[in-house]
Amino acid sequence: MSAAGAAAPAAAGSAAASAAAPPPYQVELDVPADLRALLSENLDLLRWRNFPDLPQGQIAELAAEAPAQVQRLLETQGYFSPRIAVHVACAENGQITVVVQVMPGELTRVDAIDLQVRDADGRPDAALTARLARHWPLKPGAVFRDADWEAAKSRALSALLSGRWPGARIAFSRASIDPASAQARLTLTLDTGPAYVFGDLRISGLRRYPASIVERLAPMRPGQPYAQSALLDFQAALQNSPYFRNAVVDADLRQAQGDSVPVDVQVSENPGQKLSFGVGVSSDTGERVQADWSDLDVFGRAWRLRSSVKLQTREQSGSLQLALPRSAQGDDDSLTLSQDRTDISGLVTRNTSVGAQRARSHGNIDTVVALQYQAESQQPAGAAPSEVHALSLNASWTRRSINSVLDPSRGTLLNLQLGGASKALLSSANFVRLYARGLAYVPIDRDNQLIFRGEAGAVLANGTSGIPQNFLFRAGGANSVRGYAYQSLGLQQGNAIVGGRYLFTASAEIDHWFTRQWGGALFYDLGNAADTWSALKPVRGYGTGVRWRSPVGLVAVDLAYGQAVHAWRLNFSAGLSF
Repeated sequence: MSAAGAAAPAAAGSAAASAAAPPPYQVELDVPADLRALLSENLDLLRWRNFPDLPQGQIAELAAEAPAQVQRLLETQGYFSPRIAVHVACAENGQITVVVQVMPGELTRVDAIDLQVRDADGRPDAALTARLARHWPLKPGAVFRDADWEAAKSRALSALLSGRWPGARIAFSRASIDPASAQARLTLTLDTGPAYVFGDLRISGLRRYPASIVERLAPMRPGQPYAQSALLDFQAALQNSPYFRNAVVDADLRQAQGDSVPVDVQVSENPGQKLSFGVGVSSDTGERVQADWSDLDVFGRAWRLRSSVKLQTREQSGSLQLALPRSAQGDDDSLTLSQDRTDISGLVTRNTSVGAQRARSHGNIDTVVALQYQAESQQPAGAAPSEVHALSLNASWTRRSINSVLDPSRGTLLNLQLGGASKALLSSANFVRLYARGLAYVPIDRDNQLIFRGEAGAVLANGTSGIPQNFLFRAGGANSVRGYAYQSLGLQQGNAIVGGRYLFTASAEIDHWFTRQWGGALFYDLGNAADTWSALKPVRGYGTGVRWRSPVGLVAVDLAYGQAVHAWRLNFSAGLSF
């Protein structure tokens, strides 16, 4: 068979050169339909049938080898007692026909599994064995296939390798097949090897910043149980840090001292200062130009100063933020000064704010607590202007459980917010604000998925007077109710739409991917904003769209019909907005 494999490229080339010549022999497969593709793609009989001038003796050799090949191929699919017959017929005109007949027999199923985990001293570990057995996929009665057996062994071993046992190995494995009874008995023994804990961090590559910048991003501490996932999380945190351009985290077992494994961290620092520019366009806020400048080492203390200017058709903003390095307790503290102007749905606002916030991340949970003072002028078209101010305390809790940030296909995101202000503390109104938003990705199969989105909010107050607009609610736009202009759903004040105290939106979407990069969508949205819950009458939008998996994230272009306004609107967005 090695000679046949070596000659295959020449065979393909000769076949192309003699495309007009009839094949030296025909092959007929008398096999069940579900096995036809398996044999057609893998049998040497079929690979060589278009090779010109094939000697008749080699045809006979290929036919003689076919039963053993078919047997091996069927065994990969769980058939271990097939009946195989190969007949070679030569017609009077010299045409040779090879007929392959297959009766696969009964599928072989798992009868029993003997799974055992042994510790570093070779003693059975009942707790680990029970844990792996609970998640073992090849239960008694399951069809036995080679690929499933290999995947099950790999999954069991990976469960140990990713935990405290990076030296785990498969000590013994066997699949005993009884073709007569069509049963498989599986035996798998795993040795954990020594259990390790994390040792000290050994950091290299730092020139500008103290070691604490790296240490406080580490999810593990010396003495904690070894876990591969902690190393991956550590490397991701370093690479996502503004301080570093690149980072490599490694724990070499050969450097272990007893059960303690030191963690080697190599980093490359980003330039201390950076100036960047950007342009873009949004169906919600129009064309955009942006400039950002950052200094990562203010006063030589690794404080980060960032200034940003963003000019959009409907929104203009400037901000200055001073962020401190992560504290020993894992807190990220920052101070922000910002100035914003918006002109949306007939309402012009100018907002100046100063604030301080403390953020913390733990696993997939992010929490933020912020204290902010803001002064805002509101100028609705056709109505009297007003000035409002608020000193507010706000808290946000976010859980992210998705399989990919750039291209999510499974998982959920949830955000909860609570905030408020009091007239007794530098505010023009008393209010409490509640808000919740959720997003769910539900895969149907490889090419189809469902996306569900919903949000609800309420401002507990005597009215909207005296409350800044960013605490109130408007709806409509690419990430809200499609088919309606951005923030065009709310309260009518003069000729403008202003925010209301209550919000509800919901969306259901199905995406179908025609290729790996391109897909289409059908969606149905509803929602609205109002000043009372009873007055909140949802409006509907529905339509279709195009999806593109770009190198920087998902790009969506939607054509939506707003039922309440009897008009079509084009929306487009990029990336995950949450």
